[in-house]
Amino acid sequence: MEPTKLVYLEDMHALTGDAKVVEVVDADGRTYVVLDQTVLYAQGGGQPADHGIIKNDASTFTVVDVRFKDGVVHHYGEFESTPLSIGDKVVIEVDGERRQLHKRLHSAAHVLDMVVAEMNLPWVPGKGYHFPDGPYVEYAGSLEGVDVENLKAKIEHRIHEIVMSDISTRTVFVGKDEMAKLCRFVPKHLPEGKPMRVVLYGEFGVPCGGTHVAHLSEIGTETIRKIKVEKGIVKIGYDIGRA
Repeated sequence: MEPTKLVYLEDMHALTGDAKVVEVVDADGRTYVVLDQTVLYAQGGGQPADHGIIKNDASTFTVVDVRFKDGVVHHYGEFESTPLSIGDKVVIEVDGERRQLHKRLHSAAHVLDMVVAEMNLPWVPGKGYHFPDGPYVEYAGSLEGVDVENLKAKIEHRIHEIVMSDISTRTVFVGKDEMAKLCRFVPKHLPEGKPMRVVLYGEFGVPCGGTHVAHLSEIGTETIRKIKVEKGIVKIGYDIGRA
């Protein structure tokens, strides 16, 4: 099977798109639809999946989960009535409110990382969790000799300055060697089967396949919930206010 074209990598702000049905599968009590291309974000990189609808004049498929497997995107959900058939042309509609929340959460994490880099903190970026129920980022490092409350206040203040500067988000597709020139840190293992992309706020780049706000002011209020360390991992919890 041909890989699914990930339209959301090229246009993070598209909420509708056309596609053709490649496969409809019932397995393990679940139904999923494979399309030739999709604007629905597949869960990964610490970001939840989009929800939405895949439809044509004869059928509507409500999407409640999206997963990327071996280059192919599986859209999980339920048909309202008549199932889709292979070869059908369809329209995809993304739940825009959910998408925007996830964009704000993911972008907030990148701004936090931007501030950590500016402060020259000797930490190595690790994983991030950009779900609404307690988002955080992790770093390999230490808090020895650090006044945590003072650090928290400084990070929040600088985040506010950056968000209010309303920097525009840019994306570029590059090879791994070029990626190292644009980013302060490139993980050893990048997701396979996807184009390699860098998300840039000004000159600050992070390898990332997620969706992000067009302008940083869309993040709104961002606060630091906690900073703690456990077994050599510094964990920074953050929150964003209502849009």
